[in-house]
Amino acid sequence: MKAKYFSAEDRVAAEAMARTYFPHAGYDIVVESAEGDAGEPPRLFLAISGTPAETRNADAGFGVYYEGDGVYLELYDARGVGAELDTAAMSRHLGRKNISGVDARAMQALLAERCGRAKIAPAQKEHIYGEEIIVEVAKDEMTARAWLLAPEPGAAELGFDEAVKKTSEAGVSHGLDEKALQVLLDAKEYGEPYVIARAAMPVDGVDGKIVFHFSTDERTGRPREIGGGRVDYRSLDLYEPVTEGQLLVSRTPATEGAPGTTVTGKPLKFKPGKDARLPKGKNIEVNEDMTEIHAKCSGMVAFVKNSINVSSVYKINGDCDLSIGNIDFDGSVHISGNVRSGHVIKASGGVTVGGSVEAATIIAGGNVEVKGGMQGADKGRIEAGGSITILFIERGTAIADGSISFDVSIHSVLEAGGTLSAKGRRGAIIGGRAGAAGNVTVNYLGAVSRTQTEVEVGVMPRKRARIHALEKEIEKLKGDLVKLDQLDTYLAASSDRLEPETWDKLFRSGAENRRTDLLLLEEYGEEMADIKFELEHATESKVHVLDTVFEGTKIIIGNGVFKVSNDIQYASFRYKDAEVVYGPCELSK
Repeated sequence: MKAKYFSAEDRVAAEAMARTYFPHAGYDIVVESAEGDAGEPPRLFLAISGTPAETRNADAGFGVYYEGDGVYLELYDARGVGAELDTAAMSRHLGRKNISGVDARAMQALLAERCGRAKIAPAQKEHIYGEEIIVEVAKDEMTARAWLLAPEPGAAELGFDEAVKKTSEAGVSHGLDEKALQVLLDAKEYGEPYVIARAAMPVDGVDGKIVFHFSTDERTGRPREIGGGRVDYRSLDLYEPVTEGQLLVSRTPATEGAPGTTVTGKPLKFKPGKDARLPKGKNIEVNEDMTEIHAKCSGMVAFVKNSINVSSVYKINGDCDLSIGNIDFDGSVHISGNVRSGHVIKASGGVTVGGSVEAATIIAGGNVEVKGGMQGADKGRIEAGGSITILFIERGTAIADGSISFDVSIHSVLEAGGTLSAKGRRGAIIGGRAGAAGNVTVNYLGAVSRTQTEVEVGVMPRKRARIHALEKEIEKLKGDLVKLDQLDTYLAASSDRLEPETWDKLFRSGAENRRTDLLLLEEYGEEMADIKFELEHATESKVHVLDTVFEGTKIIIGNGVFKVSNDIQYASFRYKDAEVVYGPCELSK
């Protein structure tokens, strides 16, 4: 549909003017008075050309005409169910026409009337606009998109070089996708946005990695296969052998990373990778590049407390008795027989006892395996930096940083940094106290005779003591650093009074002590953070009873205490809402 206002003396004259202006055969031309019939001639008439459907239901529109006395704007109101005037489209068109001297009041008055004709600017030459591109940069400057505006009939299309210039003027200086821009220009989908530029994302550095070339998993304690489908129940998976020169650890360095750039050229921050530190240890060799650790001797390797220890093995064929004496060995100890009462065995590695242990003491930095049991007589004691595996323990003490596995514990003290498992033929804890940072799993807890039995899970008492010790060490180191600051102040003020040799000696000593103290502060801080995290999650551990927990048993989790007043079968105890509760056992028999 097309429309136009005509000034004529009457409707007949207006119709004649319209038929000359709209020379389209077959279209209806409707002429309506745009002013009251009482107006003096010439009067304003609206002529509409189109099909009957178009003339009945037409969207509101506008037209701009350059005439001898000025520039005129015409508004055509909607007809029937036609849409209202798209003022944004009209404003965009008028802006692209570059009309000078626009009378804003005349335009506003015409818009208020919604239809009619008004002079909006003085006479001037008409500007025919060509194809244009609009470029918009996103608020986060990660992308820029553009869309084309259609040209007037016969006007020039936008060239690629001009489009590139427009994107640059809009602030896009990086990441322009020239192919996407060309697609936009070729598609001619006016008003449809296309992403034409993207930021270059920053590349974070990759953290350095430590690769262990031996198993650091907790030893399973399972019997080893000896072929033919048979297993040796006296030879358990408790340590890993190594040979001299064997590669134990390799380290890959961290990468720096690279910054990114927004579409406007602003840098985007990146996160550099962190270098991984090689673990410390004994009987190991580190290469010059600090990238590999090799075994310094043959023996067994263990990863305990973030330290790699390669230990040689001290073997005793027979009992550890008066003919052997006490043992203090930097390595592992294998005893094929028994450990008699009164003897003390200390080993930086693991200890294996082929027989039983009487009222003796075993202190090991790694795992302890006792293929028999312990008759402790309230004096026997086993301490392990790793795990403890023993058949039974009666009136003894067993403390392990790792897990403790056994069949029966009778009136003993057990403390495990990992799990505590009694799942043998009997699988019982009868009397005494048992504590574990992890879960406790037993068949029977307590006894029919109501023997007082206490079980606590979630935290080891030694962990709390270690925090206090670390706090004292950290306070001492901070005090030493204050003294070193005072030394630096003194040296700065007395550089001209002291002998150069003395001054240099004091300066070097202070610098070395400061370096050592700062390293220890970092190490102690990390250890304290790990222990505190463990204490904060102390209520996550559970007690699993696969058969019966008897009356007289006390179960402690966190600050919750549960006293068993009646026998309970097949149950799991956990911490909830500041108390210990139980339900059906979460493990299968």
